[in-house]
Amino acid sequence: MRTPAASGELVRGFGFWGLAALILNGIIGAGIFALPGSVAQFAGSWAPLVIFGVGLAFLPVVLVFAWLAGLFDETGGPIIYVREAFGTAAGFQAGWVQSLATTAASAANANLLADYVLRALPAGKTGALAHGAVVLIAIGLAFAVNLLEIRNSDRWIKLISVAKLLPLFLLLALAIPAMAGGPALLPASEWSLAQAILLSVYAFTGFEGALCLGGEAHDPQRDFPRALVAVFLFTATLYAALAWGYVASAYAPGPADKASLLTMATLLAGSVGAATIIVTVVFSIFGNVITTPMNTSRRLLALEQIGALPRWFGLIHPGSGIPRNAVVFTYAVVALLAMSGGFAALAVLSVAARLLVYLACAIALPVVRRRRGLPVDALQMAIVAVATAICVGLIAQSDIKAWMGLALAIGIGFAIARIAATARGQGGTAEAGR
Repeated sequence: MRTPAASGELVRGFGFWGLAALILNGIIGAGIFALPGSVAQFAGSWAPLVIFGVGLAFLPVVLVFAWLAGLFDETGGPIIYVREAFGTAAGFQAGWVQSLATTAASAANANLLADYVLRALPAGKTGALAHGAVVLIAIGLAFAVNLLEIRNSDRWIKLISVAKLLPLFLLLALAIPAMAGGPALLPASEWSLAQAILLSVYAFTGFEGALCLGGEAHDPQRDFPRALVAVFLFTATLYAALAWGYVASAYAPGPADKASLLTMATLLAGSVGAATIIVTVVFSIFGNVITTPMNTSRRLLALEQIGALPRWFGLIHPGSGIPRNAVVFTYAVVALLAMSGGFAALAVLSVAARLLVYLACAIALPVVRRRRGLPVDALQMAIVAVATAICVGLIAQSDIKAWMGLALAIGIGFAIARIAATARGQGGTAEAGR
């Protein structure tokens, strides 16, 4: 009897902790290392409360995704949620704009990772050639992890998660004396609660990416909801605690500290602390460069499965159970964007695309439940209403340039879907209307 991998099918290799690590790496990338200082610039010593409050306020959106994840066990996450509620065309656009934006974000992160690595090299070794070499090495290593069998990828992602969390826990331990010394209320450099809230919200995005791997989880309908809520609450607590440690030990009103945890570690542990944080940043960003393209490759697989991309993207390697073509394509695009710098125009789509998908999923939840004959109780509807209001409010605050770019991307997406449908012999987009 053939194993799933031998027959060219996805392998269900992620358990609860593997899914939790995927979600963690989707949320925690580079942002946390600047977040405390950036929020403190606009909220002063109130930064920890703002960050934790935003995490709690954003929880209804996370609960919507947790409830949706409990209804599906396929690959695709938001693609299949939106598709079941509103049809294939809507599901395609949900996957397309997210794939475009997250690929650009991965390219940006690869460049940021190189920036941190080069800090440890002598000044004469930090030119453009060295930067490009580090970017390609990082992308190559992440690509290699993505080609491993799921069980091995699972181990690497867990190890990287531990490597990024332990130094942060140690930093918090060093900050305890300052945190226990009583509050010292320091003013913001430029008080703006709205800006502090927006910065905090953006730091919490990315939790939905791991849901794309539903087809490779042992029990996604049980494990994803628990892992999603638990990791999100853990992350909110960790972010707030680090911000508390920063304002208690290192914050001073003035220009935003874009390397606030590095400043904090240097004050608390000198050069050893600084070096440790730089290494931690590298591990943190590397984990993101592994998991975000992994999620994107599964979006491509899901889009092929709904007939919106050529069949080439849906081929699964019979030995490893990995959609290698989708992985190769994703990392090739990441490498091209990272080396060309062309990701800048696409990066502005990231937040806009996510907010649009969050809104679509919030509206989709009651539709999916009713179509399946499942009850929608008053509490659930209230949480859906709150999640919808949060998404609409954040969309209203977004940059108009991001929405213009997103509109262009959606138009391109419709053209790609039509071409793919024709190439697959469907004669058009009749299926897209379902």
